[in-house]
Parts: sequence; structure tokens; C-alpha cells
Amino acid sequence: MLAGVIALVLKVASSGILDRVLGHLQARANSEVEREKATAGVAIAHVNAELQRRQAQRDVLIAEQGRAVTAMMRPAFAYPLAVYYAAVIADSLFHFAWNVAALPNPIGEWSGWIISAIFLSESGERIARTISARRGK
Repeated sequence: MLAGVIALVLKVASSGILDRVLGHLQARANSEVEREKATAGVAIAHVNAELQRRQAQRDVLIAEQGRAVTAMMRPAFAYPLAVYYAAVIADSLFHFAWNVAALPNPIGEWSGWIISAIFLSESGERIARTISARRGK
């Protein structure tokens, strides 16, 4: 009985089936390695693209801050609105006799957009970046 089993194993091993099984396992391992290489390549490309995007963003910011006109755009809109809203709040809280006038119709609406853009745009961008980074994992 044992001699028959040994003979069968030797017959199967010498018939080439073992070579085909080993070849199949080697091909499967190679395809998994190639798949992992492709995944790593995509991740590397994504990281490089993000680095390039940040470098471009930095370059634009440096270029904007290098000129007085572009560097003063945000403060030119924000500081007068900050003073106006501070006066409205102080007049409302402490009941001064200032009687701060309301802004004209379109400018009042625009001021809300400007304040929202200043305070919410950077926060929204950071939140979006955090969410997209978490989804990418």
C-alpha cells in the first residue's frame, strides 16, 4: 500500500504536473508583485502632484505678496469692514450715541460676502483637504 502511494507521488512529480503547478504559483506571485508596483506608482504620482500643486500655490502667494497692489487687496477690503462692524457692535452693546448708519443696499450684502470669503474660504479649504486626505487612506 505504501509503495503504491510512493509510486503514485513519483509518477505525478515526474509527469510535469508539479512543474505546471509551480509555474502557475510563480506567475500568480509575479502578477501580485506587479499589481503592488502599479499601486505604489499611482501613490507616488499622487504625492508628486500634490507637492507640485503646493509649490505652485506657494509661488503664486509669493508673487502676490511681492507687489504692493496685490498684497494690499485683502486688507483694503477687510480693514474698513472690520472698523465698521466694530463700531456697530460697540454702539449696540454700550449704547453710545454714535448711531452708526447701515451700509447701502448692495454694499451691505457684499460686505457679508467679503467677510465670509476671508474667514470661511481658508477654513473650508483646510476641511476639504482633511476630508480628501482621510478618504485617500
